[in-house]
Amino acid sequence: MRVPAPAAVFGVVLALAACGNGGDGNDAEGTLSPEAPAFAAVTLEGDSVRLADLQGAPVLLNVWATWCAPCREEIPELQALHETFGPRGLRVIGVTVDSRSAAEDVRRFMDQFGMTYEIWWDPDQTSVSAFEAMGVPLTVLIGPDGRIRWRHMGAVPPGDPELREAVEALL
Repeated sequence: MRVPAPAAVFGVVLALAACGNGGDGNDAEGTLSPEAPAFAAVTLEGDSVRLADLQGAPVLLNVWATWCAPCREEIPELQALHETFGPRGLRVIGVTVDSRSAAEDVRRFMDQFGMTYEIWWDPDQTSVSAFEAMGVPLTVLIGPDGRIRWRHMGAVPPGDPELREAVEALL
């Protein structure tokens, strides 16, 4: 019987984790990072932005890519959260990890899905390592104090009651 090489097994596991539906993915109490990591990116217009500059407001940060099928599935829910809770102070930030050469693809994607929340660009994928993600999509809810309050790997399900409850608690 032939045993697969460790590198091949690792590659399969990594491929399954990246851009997957991820199941529940909500971390149990006490396993979340105490504070959101330092993270900086640029807007699509090229302006520098930092997550630390948003401290004082609750932030729903979603790391995504145009080529990721589960990312496409969750966009309507993220847009609905922006429309529902944005007027009450929630900042919804989409962080695309698409390459630098994909600016037009990102803009078309935003138009196609009616995305009106802020989009940051992270072509070096520093957000993936900073938030210790196994791939995209990844969504984290960060409290006004800069602490991670909710985390989900995979597509955010429509009407997720845990997420909505966590958002309500911060507003």
